[in-house]
Amino acid sequence: MISQNQEMRMRQRLTRQQVLVSRLLGLSSENLEQEIKNEVEENPFLEEVIEDTTTSSQSDNDSDPDTAELIDPNNEYYTHSSYDYDDYRSARNRSDESDGTIFQQADDTSFQTSLLEQLQLRPLTERQMTIGTELIGNIDESGYIARSIGVIVDDLAIRRYLETTEDEVEEVLQIIQSFEPAGVGARNLQECLSIQLHRKDDTDSDAVTLANATAVVDKHFDDFANRRFEKICRLLDISEKELQKAVEMIRALNPRPCDGGNSAAQTIIPDFYITRQGDQLAMSINERNLPKLRKDTDFIERLQNEASRQNASQQRETQKFIDKHTDDADVFISAVEQRYHTLHLVMSVIIKRQHDYFISGDIADLKPMLQKDIAKDTGLDISTVSRVVNQKYAHTEHGVILLKDLFSTAMASDDGSDVTTKAIKEELKRIVENEDKTRPFSDQQLQELLQQKGFTMARRTVAKYRELLEIPTARLRKEL
Repeated sequence: MISQNQEMRMRQRLTRQQVLVSRLLGLSSENLEQEIKNEVEENPFLEEVIEDTTTSSQSDNDSDPDTAELIDPNNEYYTHSSYDYDDYRSARNRSDESDGTIFQQADDTSFQTSLLEQLQLRPLTERQMTIGTELIGNIDESGYIARSIGVIVDDLAIRRYLETTEDEVEEVLQIIQSFEPAGVGARNLQECLSIQLHRKDDTDSDAVTLANATAVVDKHFDDFANRRFEKICRLLDISEKELQKAVEMIRALNPRPCDGGNSAAQTIIPDFYITRQGDQLAMSINERNLPKLRKDTDFIERLQNEASRQNASQQRETQKFIDKHTDDADVFISAVEQRYHTLHLVMSVIIKRQHDYFISGDIADLKPMLQKDIAKDTGLDISTVSRVVNQKYAHTEHGVILLKDLFSTAMASDDGSDVTTKAIKEELKRIVENEDKTRPFSDQQLQELLQQKGFTMARRTVAKYRELLEIPTARLRKEL
C-alpha cells in the first residue's frame, strides 16, 4: 500500500567557504602561492596589490621574525587578534643570502639528458639509437633500469613500431652501462657494484684487493649481503684481513650512481619561523611570496555602468556574472584570512606545549603530544589540526623540523615520568651507532641497555622500534 510520511532530519553540510578553507589548510606556503596565482587568473575581480616601494623598508621591519610577536609560555592562550587582512603582507621579507628559505638546490641538468648526450656521441645505427633512447627513458632517478628487458622489447614494438630481441636490447644496454656515472644502467645492486669494480684500473687500485672485491660481488654477493664473512674467506681462500680490505673497497662504491642528479629534487620551504629571545619564543608564518589580494572595484563599477545601457536580458547575464565572481572573490579572500588565523592558533599551542624543546633543541625535552591534544586546546576539529601540520615545516635555530615529528605517544619511564617514543627511538639509534660493529647487540641486549637508561619495555617492542628505524638485525650489522 502506497503511503506518504513526513519526517524531520538534521543534516550538517559544509559551506563552500568551509570546504575551501579545509583545502587551503592542507597546502604548504609554496603550494598556496600557486593556488592564489591560479585564482587571480580565473577570477577577473581579484587582483594583486602592488606594494609601494617607498614603504617597503617599514614593512620589512614589521614582518621580520626578530620583531615578531613574542610568545610567553605562561600565557593561557596564544592568539593574534590584531591581524587584519588589509595588512596582509610578507612575514619573511629578507635578502636571499640570509633567509635560508631553500634548503636543497635542485640540479638544472637531468641525468637522463646527460645520458642522451653520451648516447649521441657513440657511432650507433638508427635502430641502436632508438633502443638506447628507450632504455634511458626507463632508468630511474637512482640510475637503475626500472623495467625488465622483455617488457622494454614489448614497449619498443608497441610504441616505436620496432621489432627487436632481448639480445639486441642487451647489447645496447651494455653500451649504456659504459657511460658516466659508473654503475648507471644496472638492473640490481649487484650488477651496479660489479660495473664499478670492472671499471677500476689495476694501476690505481691494489690489484689483489680489487680481484677479491670483484670475486665477492660477482660470485658471493648473497653471502656478502648476509654478512657470512667466514664462509667467504673459506671459499675464496683468503684471510680475514684481505677480506676486510675488499669489503672496504666495495663499501666505497656508489649504490645509487644517479642519485641527486635529477632536476626534480625537492626543495624545503619552511611554513613557520620560530626564533627565541631569552626564554621567550617568537613565531611568524612564512608569507614572503604570497601576494596581497583585493577586489577590483573599478572593474566591477565599469561592468555595472555598462550593464545599465544593455537590454533586460543582457543586464541579467551581466549581473549574474558580477554576482558570481564577486562572491567567489569574497569567499577566497576570507578563506585565506581564516587559514592564517588557524595556522597561527595551532602553531601557537604547539609552541606552548613544546616550549622546552624549541629552546634546547634536545629531543629529550620533547613532550608527549597527540593531534587530539591540540584539537582540545584550540577547539578545532582533529581533522583541521591534521591538515595544518601535514607536510609543513618550521625553521628554528636548531634546524628545520617537520611538524609531524613533534607528535609522539607517551611511555612511562622507571622514575614515573612520561617520555616520548621518539626519545626512546633516539636512544636506541645512539646505542646502535656506538656499538662494536664486530659484535653488534642483539635485541635482548638492546632491551637490557635501554632498561639501564630507564626505558622498560619488552624485547618485541625493541625489535619493532628497530625495524621502524630501518636498523637491520645484529647479524646484518656485523662487520669485520
